Amino acid sequence: MEKLNHHQWHIFWVTCAVVAFAIVCRLWVLLPLYADSSVRASSQTLILATATREGWLLSGITIDDITDDHIRVLYRSYLRGEDPMSCHNISFTTGKSTSCDDF
Repeated sequence: MEKLNHHQWHIFWVTCAVVAFAIVCRLWVLLPLYADSSVRASSQTLILATATREGWLLSGITIDDITDDHIRVLYRSYLRGEDPMSCHNISFTTGKSTSCDDF
């Protein structure tokens, strides 16, 4: 028991480092949303328009990646049983939603 008490701070700091690494990886992908207000506003408009057009619930949409020309979103439709998930690329220029090829 004393050996565990001796190593508890090491376990705590390793756990904190792993959690911080996971958060930083997720924030790095979404950095354009935090850094540029115009990207944030245009992506919000695009996602709202796509959700309205496709009949999606906003709670089922997850932003997976943002690039200069498109937003990659994952949509989970809420059905009975296992919820199917689909991937879509939404273009900034045209506003069209296309299915992801590598999902």
